[in-house]
Amino acid sequence: MAIDEIVKPIVLFSEAPASFNTRYVTPEGFVCQLTLRGESGKDLLERANKALAFLLAHGYSPCDNNNNHHRSNDTKWCSIHNCVMKRREKDRKFWYSHKTDEGLWCRGNQKKEEGVHE
Repeated sequence: MAIDEIVKPIVLFSEAPASFNTRYVTPEGFVCQLTLRGESGKDLLERANKALAFLLAHGYSPCDNNNNHHRSNDTKWCSIHNCVMKRREKDRKFWYSHKTDEGLWCRGNQKKEEGVHE
């Protein structure tokens, strides 16, 4: 073997140029992590948005940022604005809502016939 030869290791796999990770809680309370990998950031973000929409539509919740691995019972997720809604209570009734950037209140659902927030 010549001194000038360089031995290259065999590469079994290579890391994707872009990756997306999210942690979520199943409706049964299990904490899971989803990792998506892609060749470009644009493609990956489109796939990530579809994955997040699927999770939210099927009752999965995002983990909170405090490493508690679940959201508080005092909050819910608004799938329209992708933000946390707070629990509100009045006259023994409760609901979840948040204020939009326009200053309106949103309860996380839309009236089908009017297309406005409820």
